[in-house]
Amino acid sequence: MQNLSGRRTALTGSGMMPRRKFIQATSLLGAALFCRPVLAANGSDRRQVDVCIYGANSGGIMAAITLARLGRSVLLVEPTRHVGGLTAAGLGWIDYGRASAIGGLTGEYFKQVRDYYTAAGIKHNGWSVEPHVAEMLFEKMLAKERIEVVREARISRAQMDDRRLRSITLDKAPVDPRGAPSAMPLEARFMTVTAGMFLDCSYEGDLLALAGVRYRTDREGVAEYGEKLAGVRYTPPMTDAKAGKTGRQKNKILKIDPFVRLGDPASGLIPLVAGTQLAPEGSQNPVIQAYNFRLCLTKDDPIPIAPPANYDPKQYELFFRYLDSLERVGEPLWTGDLYFNYGHERRYPAPRLLKITNLMRGKTDVNNAGFISTDYIPGGAEQYAKGDWPMRARIWHAHEDYQRGLFYYLRTGERLPEWLRREISQWGLPKDEFKDNGGWPTQLYVREARRMVGAYVIDQQHCEHPGSGLDSIGLGSYSLDSHVCQRLVRDGVVIHEGGFLVHDINRPYPIPYGAITPRPDECENLLVTFCVSSTHVAFASVRMEPVFMILSESAAFAADQALTEGVSVQKINLNKFRARLLAAGQILSSV
Repeated sequence: MQNLSGRRTALTGSGMMPRRKFIQATSLLGAALFCRPVLAANGSDRRQVDVCIYGANSGGIMAAITLARLGRSVLLVEPTRHVGGLTAAGLGWIDYGRASAIGGLTGEYFKQVRDYYTAAGIKHNGWSVEPHVAEMLFEKMLAKERIEVVREARISRAQMDDRRLRSITLDKAPVDPRGAPSAMPLEARFMTVTAGMFLDCSYEGDLLALAGVRYRTDREGVAEYGEKLAGVRYTPPMTDAKAGKTGRQKNKILKIDPFVRLGDPASGLIPLVAGTQLAPEGSQNPVIQAYNFRLCLTKDDPIPIAPPANYDPKQYELFFRYLDSLERVGEPLWTGDLYFNYGHERRYPAPRLLKITNLMRGKTDVNNAGFISTDYIPGGAEQYAKGDWPMRARIWHAHEDYQRGLFYYLRTGERLPEWLRREISQWGLPKDEFKDNGGWPTQLYVREARRMVGAYVIDQQHCEHPGSGLDSIGLGSYSLDSHVCQRLVRDGVVIHEGGFLVHDINRPYPIPYGAITPRPDECENLLVTFCVSSTHVAFASVRMEPVFMILSESAAFAADQALTEGVSVQKINLNKFRARLLAAGQILSSV
């Protein structure tokens, strides 16, 4: 087996964190057997557990349940008031890649989903779930193992003793009235958690950053790893016409004017288009893929999507110009351009305005599609990871405002086709989803934030042609799928930058243990399961929720083993570790 030295990369300066060292009197290798609150001198709670997990999303839950079944004391910390992350917040059409790559506790969860709908007599495909059902199942799994979840708590400090993370300090910070992170905490330093092992399962990687573990938030250039998809990539908007039965010619380039006054650069740019200077193709870039909310919509007595207080139809001029450009080249928008699996005739390879995917009981999963849709570009994704809480709150609100305004515009825009306004007017938010947030999802889709620079760096070549002898802890199998990063201007027309979707992964690929492990000289008792060590291109495949769940379960076994053996996470017995994962039903290689 390959050791943990693996592949390494030079830091570009993006995301480097100074090491912070604090003195902690208590040694924790033999952690407490129970999560017992103790009143500290400053009035805050102190908790002492075997393992502290930061992030009660789908991955964090898999890790907590695994550790509890192994007899470990666990504390699960969640910044929001809900568990399940994106899996329970609108991402109901699961991007699972290949079912043959999913085993272990993740497979057990999806079996529970199937059993639930079968018992209810509801037709389903086995990989889709309504948000409230996902959350309900997660809550039941946590309750069965008696796992304590500390909600609306976020990390503010990490105490390091040399290369060992001793404790984290939490602020009590209830979400704001819109379900977004609060700009300021309600109670600073309300709890300190000491543990023998820590897992960072958060989408943002806040724990790994405060622990001084190196990370990146940029996109590598082609030269750094030799990745064909890396760096700056320019693509013009296309019709996406499907040649064949309809007699249409192949894709045509759309020339969309970006200026306030058509053809007049002096008039400035319309909203949603940036005037950033064009960088060389393939070069490194700080801007990462766009975020959105994965909406759950219904036509069954819905809550109408109200416009934001700052609504201005001029903010959506680009939508009209996109539709107009399709008309001009003879490929106008039609009803099927809104739906993914509703039985409409497929004239095009994919929806071209919205991707409305049918779930169960009249619910849907709504995602970005086409040239302009629910992704908020430019929405500040590159600022979110390292932004303070006031900035994160502003970015969260801006995404909600944009998507609320979009749906209001699509149903009221006077220049839009009547059929489109009529179609969109039927949709709204379900009354039985996200009840404490007015039907709006409770988690922003943070597709990418920090990426650890760990013991092994996954890159494009690894995903497409993995080597042998790797210390696999699970499989990835989804396409290389990065959403667009920027919307810019070249030669007087709008272009996209940074997006790609490549279906060329030949078979499921192994994810090495070193990809969730910090370098030995940085931290000995931390594992990272979402912000894994990978390039931007590889992360475009690794980032899917089922993979995240698989890696988190494997990380739990590693943490347990490190405690048992009395060693760092980097020095566990890998042969024994692999045997334990296989015994738990994890799938570590493909045939």
